[in-house]
Amino acid sequence: MASQPAPAPASAARSLASLDSDHIEPVWLDVSTIEEFIEYIISARHRGSESILSFQWQADRLDDLFEQLDTRLVALDEMKIRRFEYDYESSTVHIDIMGESEFRYQVQAGLRDYIKDRLAQRIATTDDPTIRRLMQSIVERGFFNILYERKIHKQADSEPRKHVERKARQYINCSDGKIRVALIIDLQYPSMKKAWVSLLVAGSPSSGWVQHSELYHDDDLVQQPVGQIDLYLSDLVSLAGVPTAFCRPSTVELAAGVTRNPTITITFERLRAIFRKARYLHNPTKFTMEVTDQEENPYEETERRIAEVRSEAERRIAEAERHIAEANRRVAEVRSETERRVAEVRNETERRIAEAEACSEACI
Repeated sequence: MASQPAPAPASAARSLASLDSDHIEPVWLDVSTIEEFIEYIISARHRGSESILSFQWQADRLDDLFEQLDTRLVALDEMKIRRFEYDYESSTVHIDIMGESEFRYQVQAGLRDYIKDRLAQRIATTDDPTIRRLMQSIVERGFFNILYERKIHKQADSEPRKHVERKARQYINCSDGKIRVALIIDLQYPSMKKAWVSLLVAGSPSSGWVQHSELYHDDDLVQQPVGQIDLYLSDLVSLAGVPTAFCRPSTVELAAGVTRNPTITITFERLRAIFRKARYLHNPTKFTMEVTDQEENPYEETERRIAEVRSEAERRIAEAERHIAEANRRVAEVRSETERRVAEVRNETERRIAEAEACSEACI
């Protein structure tokens, strides 16, 4: 968003020129306290009026602003602020105060949970401690804040595709290597009949696009598209320390025909399931779900593997106990046999001694 001039002191709220031709016009606020801003947010939301608000705020008070906003809005049973930008040059905050739709939220949450569950499954079934430690280092940090051209950007949302793609590049290019991949879900709204997916990866060929605006759902198609999204461990953590086998193949490697198994795979069918479930929850009177859209148990396979490992461990323990019991039995048999032979030898020795003594007495 472009920098704005300082507000006129007498105005409490006034419209500004559009920051972008594809964006709605923001409203400028004169606020000095968080309570004033919260009151305006709630009032505007209840009126269903302005969505983008702009106001001046000191940079060193930015963290406190959003921490208190989140706390107060949750306490008032209001949605948190999820989309914002901050311009350091003018010390201006630009905020979208309107809550996100159930449709968009469910798509985002469904995709996030699926990735987290698949990652947890990989951690549970990975024997290599180095790989397990790297996977465990991946934590959800919310929507990453990117400093770019003296502005902090947050999650792209409800914008034309070209703007989201531009922001995706900013996320990767301006995060000091902290973000290496951007997954874009493009949803047709309000008809909710189609959906596309794009994958942008740092250092990949074709300007970074591994997949670009690929259709994965269309209500008008009898045969839905087939495909998948592949994520590698090197996409999710810093490249330092990631074994080659878990790295996305480079441009040179791809040209040489090198392939590797991805860490996480998201099929188009799973994306469709998330999409269909999201729009059903958004409008259950208009849309339906398929049986296969019900959320699968992400830990079922893991639990099965754990049960198999446990069963195999118990079998080996039982087998070891049998071997120990057999060894103890043989030791007991050997001991018994040894004691028997020692007793025989002792008896034989005593018998001979007795005979020798008897013979000696007779000779005398």
